[in-house]
Amino acid sequence: MHTCQGCGASLREVKPFKVDIRQVFDVPPVPIEVTQHEREVKSCPHCRCVQQAEFPSHVTNHVQYGPRLTALVVYLHHIQLIPYKRLSDTIEALYQHSISTGTLANMVKRGREALESNMDMIENVLLESNILHVDETSLRINGKLAWVHVACTSKYTYLAPHVSRGKKATDDIGILPRYEGTMMHDGFGTYPKYTHATHALCHAHHLRELKGFIEQGHTWASHMTTFLLAAKQAVEVHHGALSEKEAKRWERVYDRILERAQHRLETMTPLPKKALAFVRRLQKRKEEALRFLREAHVPFDNNQAERDLRMVKVKENISGTFREETFAQSFCITRSIVSTLTKHEKNVWDSLCLLLTGDTLDRVLSTT
Repeated sequence: MHTCQGCGASLREVKPFKVDIRQVFDVPPVPIEVTQHEREVKSCPHCRCVQQAEFPSHVTNHVQYGPRLTALVVYLHHIQLIPYKRLSDTIEALYQHSISTGTLANMVKRGREALESNMDMIENVLLESNILHVDETSLRINGKLAWVHVACTSKYTYLAPHVSRGKKATDDIGILPRYEGTMMHDGFGTYPKYTHATHALCHAHHLRELKGFIEQGHTWASHMTTFLLAAKQAVEVHHGALSEKEAKRWERVYDRILERAQHRLETMTPLPKKALAFVRRLQKRKEEALRFLREAHVPFDNNQAERDLRMVKVKENISGTFREETFAQSFCITRSIVSTLTKHEKNVWDSLCLLLTGDTLDRVLSTT
């Protein structure tokens, strides 16, 4: 600004009395960068023994894609759920570099191989935890029904696919047969078979069932819903656990609601079998249902497991099916690692780059 727009006088020597600032955030063009590694080979002048230096451990071929690009492919495919064809188009549009879908699949496979060894660390931590959330959800592998099983805490996630939903699957995966803490679940018949663990039932699941009974006109279901929500609030007020005296008082209310519900249901015609089975189940499994009253580490619900399984259904809605079991395994391993990183508030991109260059999950999680 050199001339006054009002009178035409020169402003070259005039100092500004104010500077206004506007900022634009943008990304620069990012080309593919090629790093050439050179290894010296020497012959000893005394004994003629040939010596050679070592390439970095992750540099294994004459020409290859590096860990940062591999991490990007793994992240976009398994975390952002971009199919291979669209991923190939995206990389070409952003980086002006063409990568075939087959090469992308191989990169994801190599990423899985680099990440898989960290699953043992997650498994060991879960086995030592005092509370373990477990659940399962369906998916399709090569068009056939299969299942993804989860075992998790607020800090760690372990996902594994299996063709079976029941005990054979959880035995094969190997965590539940060795777990001796408190197992939080929705009451599915497989989990109580692990008698060396204690058990706690998910009340979010119960509340959904109770909502259905309320819609059918069962007044006792309204009373039980009110009871569960009030008990949850009481535990929160006491910061995690009630005194034994308070817990017994809540237990008596629980018993009374179910006794009245059972009496009412047994006199109805036709017999409401589903509602009666629900009431009897809560009576039979009272200890597991009310464990959250007495033990501070036991939560009210199993929402943690449901959250950790949610992306499996999103993936299924986008892709429909996994073509091979190895693809499902790759997805579960990557989601397990990324979920664990996210729970520790780690930068997923930076952490994946470290893991794909040979770093270990425990070291990545321990860095500040």
